[in-house]
Amino acid sequence: MKVIVEYGTEIDLRESVVSQVTKIPLKGTDKVFGAAVFDDNGRLLPLISEYLSWATKTQDLSTNSALTYGRNLAYFLGYLQSRRGFSENESDEAFLTVQKHVIQEYFSHLEKEQELSSKTIRNRDACLRAFVSDYLCQPQGDKLALREDDPWLGKFLSKSPKNSKIESCSFEELEALIRSSYSERERTLIQFLFDSGLRRSELPRVTLADINAAIKFNSEEFVASEHANPVTPQYSPLFVKGSKGRANQIKPRWTLVSKPTLMRIRKYHSSPLYKRHSRKYTDPDSTPAFFNAQGLPFSAKSISKLVERLSKRAITNGALSKSISPHKLRHGNAYAILQSEDLGVDFLDRLVIVQKNFGHNQLSTTEMYTSIPQDLYNKMCDEHGQIMTRAQKMSYLLANTQLKIRLTQDR
Repeated sequence: MKVIVEYGTEIDLRESVVSQVTKIPLKGTDKVFGAAVFDDNGRLLPLISEYLSWATKTQDLSTNSALTYGRNLAYFLGYLQSRRGFSENESDEAFLTVQKHVIQEYFSHLEKEQELSSKTIRNRDACLRAFVSDYLCQPQGDKLALREDDPWLGKFLSKSPKNSKIESCSFEELEALIRSSYSERERTLIQFLFDSGLRRSELPRVTLADINAAIKFNSEEFVASEHANPVTPQYSPLFVKGSKGRANQIKPRWTLVSKPTLMRIRKYHSSPLYKRHSRKYTDPDSTPAFFNAQGLPFSAKSISKLVERLSKRAITNGALSKSISPHKLRHGNAYAILQSEDLGVDFLDRLVIVQKNFGHNQLSTTEMYTSIPQDLYNKMCDEHGQIMTRAQKMSYLLANTQLKIRLTQDR
């Protein structure tokens, strides 16, 4: 099974098969918006392909979402083709006749045979319902609906997902992860990823200009009243070119980064190592805030590989008992904010800060962090049982895990 999604990709029409077959020369370039899904034998699945092409154009479905939808629909089709009565179908026309009980049996199969979580099964359910109910059962322009009966009738067919425990990274685990790296560049990136709460896909879009703006804010002094002493903020707003926007669009927002983390990044940026790699860029707005060992910008995939490599090393050394992922670092940031008493007047204030930092549209999404496991709560305290603020934790990391930066340290 293969899913291909093109969103605004420019193609040279002179190389088009249409031009070769019809002998009519085509000139210039055009942008392609659409999707194609192929089975394991390389045959096109027309209904799914047409649906994904329609959704990317009219429903603001992002490339990543379209890829997920395509895979989920193909998984179900594979299940149908393994059943008697559907095994002779070589295309995806089975979606036009499959009945409710078969769909429910599929969800039961996912739960009992594949042992998928209820949340994953509900996501599969949502994809199938969107395809059948919102597309096949609805007229599209001048075309009549391809299917009259709707197995869903506005309700999900899978079980309600269970509230699963959030797997996060504690401060103790963060320190162990950082210490497993021998590179100050990597250590700085890991601390920033935790302290900012960014998704792995968002970090590559952070630029030198973004960091400079946050550092400049941090150097300002603020006066609350005429007779008060000026204070320097312990946190700075950082502009984030966020993910999760509709139709592949960037969803901008602001997040808070602590002063110690910014100071660590500033030292990395002032090193000959960073300056050597940044010379390839013309201005701070286009210069990445972090470079990998080859002097190239990080990608979401390379960030995951970095965290995975450091996790495995820490587990081997006995410093960690479980693997850490970039998203666990993000969850850890949420808990660090909720327990940092210098952020907001009360717990609700801090919950709203998490909502804004993470770019959640609804506060109800953020409320999944309101239940803090006792073992995680204990790890948030210092040796005297006092809960450290987020800035204090980052200051500790800066003081106790910082390495010297050398031009050869990343090899």
